[in-house]
Amino acid sequence: MDRLNILIVEDDVLTANDIQRTLEKAGHQVTAVARSFNEAVLAVKRQIPDVVLLDIMLLGSQDGIAVAREILLYKQLPIVVLTASTEEKTYQRVKDTFTPAGYITKPFNPLDLKRSVDLAWQNFRLEILSGAASTLQDSVFLPVEKGFEKIIKSDVKYIATQKGTHCVNIFEIYKKEPRLIQLSMGHLEQYFSLPNFYRLSRSLLVNLNYIERIEGGQIKIQDEKNLLTIPEAGRPELMRRLTVIRNPRK
Repeated sequence: MDRLNILIVEDDVLTANDIQRTLEKAGHQVTAVARSFNEAVLAVKRQIPDVVLLDIMLLGSQDGIAVAREILLYKQLPIVVLTASTEEKTYQRVKDTFTPAGYITKPFNPLDLKRSVDLAWQNFRLEILSGAASTLQDSVFLPVEKGFEKIIKSDVKYIATQKGTHCVNIFEIYKKEPRLIQLSMGHLEQYFSLPNFYRLSRSLLVNLNYIERIEGGQIKIQDEKNLLTIPEAGRPELMRRLTVIRNPRK
């Protein structure tokens, strides 16, 4: 069995201690014990674990489901839910937010916990291996400065022509600044195709997966402060692709 680095997200001290002892006895290392949303997010950013053990009820206003959502935005990791709640609505909330690598109810059985962690890691590794080939299909090398840099197409939120030039800016998830690529939009578009990408205008290519809101003639892209204007000609097709459902009484 692999020696894993594991983050425990649990606000009950005694339970957290029991979990830590069980994991360390199995040969694993606990990277941190977090009791709240902020502590959990900081712990992941400080040291990325192999597996996350996550309680649902936590200190503060944000629960374990909010923690899972934030962690998965930062890094795809196997998350094993460990909760005292047996309510169906809690289970459904988890399923509606993310797919847990395991789901254990408290009080936990030490053997079940060890096996769940082991299976979560093994299944995650298999997913990585099976996705290795498809990763190449989701990537492209583009000219940056004097070389070529790999860009993951599914990480691209949108591409915009830099005003007054024949270059484009590529805006990617988790990156604060766009990449300047010395290619025209017309040439680049062929490498960012359907179904995710849509040419909204001559100067704008958007990834539909990152559109969070439509209001009036503008769209809100995930983690972007500035709204993007929807050209009148491109609006009907965009609404169709996004499956926008209107109120029939309006």
